[in-house]
Amino acid sequence: MDSMEFLHSGRIFTLFFVEDLAFAEVRAILDELLAQEAFRIEVQEERNPFMIEAESSSFRVWVSDMRVAIERL
Repeated sequence: MDSMEFLHSGRIFTLFFVEDLAFAEVRAILDELLAQEAFRIEVQEERNPFMIEAESSSFRVWVSDMRVAIERL
């Protein structure tokens, strides 16, 4: 599993992924997570993993603090 730091919307996220992702996919996933308030601990406890549709693909996404693990389905 690879990891990388990613700056988006003024925040630094640590991304974990197995296969390469396009920047557009990553931005769309993070935008959707932000819209769902996924970086609030209360939301993480209720809704992990998150199912996200982005850029014509489906993803299963786990969030812990500012760490984001992404799996393409």
